Amino acid sequence: MQDYTTPLVWNPILRQYLVNAAHRMNRREGTNECPFCADITSGRVSPDTQVWLHPNDFPPLKPPVGEAHVVIYNRDHNRTFTRLTVDEVFEVTKLWRELYRDLSSRYPTVMIFENSGASIGQTQNHPHGQAYGVSVIPSILERELETVVLDYEAGSGCPFCRVREELSDGEQQVTENTTWQAFLPPYVRYPYETHLYPRRHVANIGLMQDDELRDLAEMMLQVIRGYNALSDGEMEPMPYLLGLHQLADERFHFHVEILAIGRAPGKLKYAASSESVWGLWANDSAPVQKAQELRESIEKIKGK
Repeated sequence: MQDYTTPLVWNPILRQYLVNAAHRMNRREGTNECPFCADITSGRVSPDTQVWLHPNDFPPLKPPVGEAHVVIYNRDHNRTFTRLTVDEVFEVTKLWRELYRDLSSRYPTVMIFENSGASIGQTQNHPHGQAYGVSVIPSILERELETVVLDYEAGSGCPFCRVREELSDGEQQVTENTTWQAFLPPYVRYPYETHLYPRRHVANIGLMQDDELRDLAEMMLQVIRGYNALSDGEMEPMPYLLGLHQLADERFHFHVEILAIGRAPGKLKYAASSESVWGLWANDSAPVQKAQELRESIEKIKGK
């Protein structure tokens, strides 16, 4: 395979970087061979391995600009995320923690994420997510950090802690456990977009304790299973984008955002011109109502 460089391209108007990775255009479309199952059959991973890292075969970033990895959630090709147990997802979160500690020693940004659903570009069915170490801070994280810095300088403390306290036990909280809470805030962009906040102020997953990671595993399963149970299961499988927002700065507050792309049975929420071109998002639903629907859906599956 031809060796490609993957430079960061600076947009002088928006003052942010994008990645130019033309070699990724035709990656593995049209093939039935699973590269992650091949890790097992080739002996790359031992027979008892359940979660592991696979090198990204079409990396959008290469050192020193960045690194790209694939996080394999389970050795079973046919297990979707929602069919994993809490203990199995707990093992994934522990690998995330290990990966963060490694990549953050070399890069200021560690992006851990998942794209779930063919309708939003998932090309491999084997349960997996991805992780990038990046030499710059992407614009969304940069904006979040700016808010954190401004609030601390104003003596207001952590804005994420404040949001968490304001939404706690209210109409927009959808579920909770000992160390985490999940909300559908009033400013969500997608009808069922859900934000997961740890109760403890902690900057990144590298600082999380085992009990917090297990609670995170439990909550992610609850929320995504809740998506699939909406409208009596008519929205299953719910396509979603999941991302861990984290930085090394101790003032930052680690959190997880899950952007559920379905808006109704058989219908997806697409980013229209006002959103994609100008960044002015329009949510054609009432967040409080959607929070109630998701809360009831989660309670329904808890009772089964």
